[in-house]
Amino acid sequence: MSADCEPELDKDFAIEEVVNGLVDAEPPSKYDAIQVRGPDQIRVVFNASPGSLVVRETAKGKMQLTVEEPTQSFLMLSCDASDVHPVDGIPEISADGQSFTTITVQKVDSRGELLQGKNDNDQLYLRSDYGALFSADGKEKIISIKLKKGQAAFRLVSETANRVATVQVFNGDAGLQDCYIRIEFI
Repeated sequence: MSADCEPELDKDFAIEEVVNGLVDAEPPSKYDAIQVRGPDQIRVVFNASPGSLVVRETAKGKMQLTVEEPTQSFLMLSCDASDVHPVDGIPEISADGQSFTTITVQKVDSRGELLQGKNDNDQLYLRSDYGALFSADGKEKIISIKLKKGQAAFRLVSETANRVATVQVFNGDAGLQDCYIRIEFI
């Protein structure tokens, strides 16, 4: 950034200075930079929220720094177990070690609309503090699932003790909010 600097820094000189300070650096010609000029551009860079600065190529083939707010998406969980408790709203299954509920995961936008694009096939990781997690058909224990067109399903099998299990679904994408569902074994 050379907004208020006289004389204005040369891009190649600035790259060379940075590269000289790197450990095991490659030649300066292997690096590139975007020069931010003027106080208005610097304010944009400093005020941008984390993850919103993006480098895009212009029609003339030059690289340009832009601010694009990341889109936020959410995971929604539902299950086929019924809620028989008059107050708490937590679905229940029998605490017999064999009963199960099928949990459905959907990736939705901020309006709750299902996202079904090619970027909506996320790998999701599962965790439950009680019970056991199985594939939707019940044939194998699992610790993760992959969305297909924004949806997936799996089973939670109960334990023999009466308790409330919390099933968490999460991933590494900061733009995709994690979620959980609670199921009671009664």
